[in-house]
Amino acid sequence: MTLLTLITRHRASLRRALTVTAVVVPLIFAAGALVVDGWAARRFLLLYAAPFFVAFFAWARIRVDEVERTPAPALAMDAAAVVLGAIRFVGPVVPFSGHMLFFAYSALTTQSATYRWLALVLVAETTWFKLVLWRDFPSWSLGIAAGVGLAVIRILLSRRSTSTFLAG
Repeated sequence: MTLLTLITRHRASLRRALTVTAVVVPLIFAAGALVVDGWAARRFLLLYAAPFFVAFFAWARIRVDEVERTPAPALAMDAAAVVLGAIRFVGPVVPFSGHMLFFAYSALTTQSATYRWLALVLVAETTWFKLVLWRDFPSWSLGIAAGVGLAVIRILLSRRSTSTFLAG
């Protein structure tokens, strides 16, 4: 059984799971904010980490709905964007912001206007953290550049795959 078949067969369950997870994971971060010491740690968990997961799981739900209409190379770019963004979350081993990479990428490659507005709000929030609080222009700008670069590649791959599919 292919991954595509698995996703389409269990789409309703996946949608419910992603919706629940989009609420539960941020609530876990919010609960963590209640028990950590210091305003900076609370602010980080509540206002920086938690909203990211709302957007991530909302985006994943959108992708589950579109999976049959998405060329395989575009899905591979989605996976690359997620992995690169996650690397930064588990440890600062890369010079770019995972938040900015993911928000730029997902906003540019998602058709949902509601999701794009959410991503725009979270870009503004992340920008405030990165530039005002942390004075971290390098990771902020590299994250945007990486996200835009991956989005351009995905868009080009989608067009090429679609035209190849339609021609064949």
